[in-house]
Amino acid sequence: MRTLAIVCIMVGLSHCLSAQAFEGILEYTVIFKHDPEYHKKTLEGFKNLGWSEETIKPFRADSLRLRYYIKGDSVWTENYYNNETTISNIDFQAGFQAEVINLAEGSRLVLGKTKEIEDLFEKYTDDPNWRDKIKVSSWFKKDYSKLQRLPKLKENILGYKCMAYELPSSYPELGGTDLYWLTEEIPYAKEQVLPYHLNTLFAPQGMILRTLYTSPKGGTERILRRIIPGPIAPILPRLRSLDFGTLDSLQYADERLNQHLQGKVLEQNPIVPDFSFYPIQSKTPINLYSKKDQGKFLLLDLWGTWCGPCLREMPKVRAFQEEHAAVLEVISLNRGDNRAEHVEGFIKKYNMNWSQAYAGNLLNAFLNPKKSVPYAVLLDSEMKVRWTGNPAGNWEKIEEIIRGN
Repeated sequence: MRTLAIVCIMVGLSHCLSAQAFEGILEYTVIFKHDPEYHKKTLEGFKNLGWSEETIKPFRADSLRLRYYIKGDSVWTENYYNNETTISNIDFQAGFQAEVINLAEGSRLVLGKTKEIEDLFEKYTDDPNWRDKIKVSSWFKKDYSKLQRLPKLKENILGYKCMAYELPSSYPELGGTDLYWLTEEIPYAKEQVLPYHLNTLFAPQGMILRTLYTSPKGGTERILRRIIPGPIAPILPRLRSLDFGTLDSLQYADERLNQHLQGKVLEQNPIVPDFSFYPIQSKTPINLYSKKDQGKFLLLDLWGTWCGPCLREMPKVRAFQEEHAAVLEVISLNRGDNRAEHVEGFIKKYNMNWSQAYAGNLLNAFLNPKKSVPYAVLLDSEMKVRWTGNPAGNWEKIEEIIRGN
């Protein structure tokens, strides 16, 4: 195998790829070209519709990095916004079955039937003609028969000779133009011109290495940055192995375990309903009420790796926990960072030797609707709220409560 790899490098990737349809990994970068005024109005419109910041995030981004794992007629796509190293979401497709996993929310959307796609359009589009577009057999696919060669536009991308083509715009109402740079050196296979994702990678002429869409109201540029040809492990088992709690990003557990908190907020002196959270680097969730039997106060400490005041307060949290360990347990709930190893680096650096866990969107919204950190919630052994607020400067007040003064 090592000798074969060396030979491939010597003779060029195009020769090695010519024997069969492409299989391997592709990395694209998408640059968003925003018209400032139009972009501002678009974001304001989404906010007026009640869209959350997480939902609007793709529209705020200046760039998107796409990592495609392609095997036969299926593709697994990891999405990273801007320069982030954390995956935002994962898309999977085989034929007309598409699944979207939102890692921040810990949710999965499966689009495998026309009805499911209709429901999605019903929720998110104001296009009066959307029912005409929903025919799955044609909706996702581009009509590459209308590609027109532009002989004067040529480009060399990653060592591949690319020819430019023009295609009627996908959004004619915006007055835009779609340009494609294709290479015949990497052959396509008919099954790889799939709806949804793969039709943006392959056309009958070959692989699409660059696209450029421009309009008076903005545009996008997608360019291939890296290609890793060769066999990859089956994709479907990889997707099926995912479960909430098995990936760092899915350990927030909200959508599956904490739905009963949806739309609720913490009020003064209620009995807090039971909820679930994942300890850092654990696949087993813990229920809040499992802490009842120990008969201690619980201090839920919400913090973030990006929060300077939170980190400055950690020595006081540690000292308070150690001094009152007989009657108090501190549980620090990390918010906004789903990289377990990265979070563990902070835990080690600041000697956070007490219980550490994740708090996802629903739990954060319930415990801390104003989203300010550092923030703490003090519960007694009956799960009644005894105090909430910023612990900085309030340690004496918290101590008075747990000592019964």
